Amino acid sequence: MIPMFKPYMSEKVMPALAEVLALSWIGQGPAVDSVEKKFERMFNTFGALTLNSCTSALHLALVLADVKDGDEVISTPLTCSATNIPILYQRAKPVFADIQKTALNIDPKSIKEKLSKKTKAIVIVHWGGEPCDMDEILEIARERKIPVIEDAAHALGAMYRGKYIGTISDFTCFSFQAIKQITSVDGGILVCKDPRAYKRGKLLRWYGIDRASKGDIYWKFKVEEAGFKYHMNDVTATILSIQLDDLHKVNSRRKEIADRYRKSLNNIPGLTLLETKKDRESGYWLFTVLVERREDFIKMMKDNGIETHMVHIRCDVYPIFGGKRLKLPVMNEIEPKYVSIPLHAALTDDDVEKIITTIKKGW
Repeated sequence: MIPMFKPYMSEKVMPALAEVLALSWIGQGPAVDSVEKKFERMFNTFGALTLNSCTSALHLALVLADVKDGDEVISTPLTCSATNIPILYQRAKPVFADIQKTALNIDPKSIKEKLSKKTKAIVIVHWGGEPCDMDEILEIARERKIPVIEDAAHALGAMYRGKYIGTISDFTCFSFQAIKQITSVDGGILVCKDPRAYKRGKLLRWYGIDRASKGDIYWKFKVEEAGFKYHMNDVTATILSIQLDDLHKVNSRRKEIADRYRKSLNNIPGLTLLETKKDRESGYWLFTVLVERREDFIKMMKDNGIETHMVHIRCDVYPIFGGKRLKLPVMNEIEPKYVSIPLHAALTDDDVEKIITTIKKGW
């Protein structure tokens, strides 16, 4: 079976882990500080806070955006539940905007329609790694003076109009979970554009303790705001640092495969490719297509030894989010059609050719 996902792990990780595990300090220490600076240099950004997951990054971003009980947060229904569950942590209400049929990203027009006096933030997801229409979204946010939180779990290395994702919005959240482009087994990064938010976030990721303070231990523990156990450790940071060295290689291979798919799977009856735009570069996490008779497509691929998957189902069907919304016409139309085919660095050229040939012959 050609798997839908295959974690990438550099051969340099094991020797480096042996070194860090031999040290007396394996919690948050110098390796965490080092990988944060490395990330900032790679993506020409500021305010990178390593965390134990992207979910923690999203929650911390909502806290820093001062989202509170009774507030509303506009978000996309087509994403992992981990995008929207942190909204509930703040006792706020997710308000789902519709998506674009061409890219499956959140639709700026629908965002504008969903705004209310209670709207406190906008959360967006770059589906599959293809950046959202950021200029339009940011214009809406500026008019209302509300922050934009990017869930960039799919979009590591993606670019929008010459700028890396992570340099554009108030907050950007990245994931290094097992099946992302590169992994640190688990982990995340929150990028804060405002230095004040960065400073506050640095405190809140570890209970609210100022770990850099000087003086006796009692001064160190003068906590003024209750925080969380969200920090990264030096073991995870060591893995992440090595994996970041290979990001360009990994994403280049993913792009090569995606380009072959786009060239070979165009104009197949009953299968529609998603739109890509010349002013942006994908992070190439998923290759999603729209198909008629999706269950038949999934079975046909499985019978030929190829795994496919929807990856995420619409969040608004979850009881915790209040049940399925009917006023999301594009989401309703797309719901029975979207499916992703394998896209990862471990695919061989023969694997890619088999996937293409199977679709062409069987569909």
